[in-house]
Amino acid sequence: MVVMRRIVLFGMPGSGKSTQGQKLAAYLGYPWISTGEILRSSKEKWVQEKLKTAELFDDTVIFQLLKNAINGKNNVILDGFPRNRAQTEMAVNDLGVKEVIELVVPEEKVYARLSERGREQDNISVAKERIEDYKRMRREVEEAFFHHGIEIKRIDGDGTIDEVFERVKEAL
Repeated sequence: MVVMRRIVLFGMPGSGKSTQGQKLAAYLGYPWISTGEILRSSKEKWVQEKLKTAELFDDTVIFQLLKNAINGKNNVILDGFPRNRAQTEMAVNDLGVKEVIELVVPEEKVYARLSERGREQDNISVAKERIEDYKRMRREVEEAFFHHGIEIKRIDGDGTIDEVFERVKEAL
């Protein structure tokens, strides 16, 4: 029997998911799969245009991209998925997610981090919308994981990269 380990890193935009996901992937030897990275590396013009807005991508599109990226991999670190109840159901039922870590960072720190990144989709108005979307959908994601008996381990994401990483490792 093949054992799969699919770990989700969950949190607001700018909470450190990608940074911690990459560190965790290197530490565990698992691939880091980021929906944001998949989208940002797309050559499709419509994808690049949509990234400039706060509008979320269709669940089916995101899921198919993610499934393609995961194909053949048993153990992965997922970053940026799920974002709503439907995606959470897909994560649990279709991808076998059983571990979830939420990086919790004060909102003012998130804005400071986003302003330092300099990506077009991190401008203040888009960032505010994305953070509001996260706050609005967080409850439904949490409820869906709870319904499946999956605990979201909340980690203090404020601190140095190494301090946060030690907390992430302890949570696993």
